Amino acid sequence: MGIDVMPSKTAEEPAKPRLLHESLNNIPQGPRFGISGALCNVIFIAGFNACVEAFESPTMPASRIYSIFYCCYIPVGHAINSLLVFGWPTKYLPSLMSNAPIGLTAMMLGTLLTGYFDRIRFEHMADQFLINNFSYLGFTEPEPDEERSEFYSSLVVMVITGVWSYLLSVWVNAAPTANKPEGKEL
Repeated sequence: MGIDVMPSKTAEEPAKPRLLHESLNNIPQGPRFGISGALCNVIFIAGFNACVEAFESPTMPASRIYSIFYCCYIPVGHAINSLLVFGWPTKYLPSLMSNAPIGLTAMMLGTLLTGYFDRIRFEHMADQFLINNFSYLGFTEPEPDEERSEFYSSLVVMVITGVWSYLLSVWVNAAPTANKPEGKEL
């Protein structure tokens, strides 16, 4: 009876994902996804605002620019997630096509939530909550002629669509599991 000191070939470590830099493998996937999400949001917002400034007109409203820019941005966001989070896929186009619905459903979810928050006057409710509970921090009633922003709604939408995208991305991009042999139950 001997001790087997050589690892078996079936117990091999899974291959590390091909990330932008090898050192990224030392950071857990969750924080990498957060970094990637922040970077994607900054690039998206900067690009979207630049496109609105350049192209907005009565025949090209911001909502249409948003939809077009978002559809064009899906491959960019996928490439960033591949390079920072999941690793560059062996076959890029099939990977992009399996991830594109994540971006499209996030866009749809964000649009629906934004419309819902507008209908229930979420921004006003958030303002009133902050004024009633945190006026000592400087929250005050907005002036009647002050332009209303959608800051709080945007934050909530960003968090919800971020969690949605994270969950779906982890599910779609999970490393394939070894198939259990047929006929055997665990």
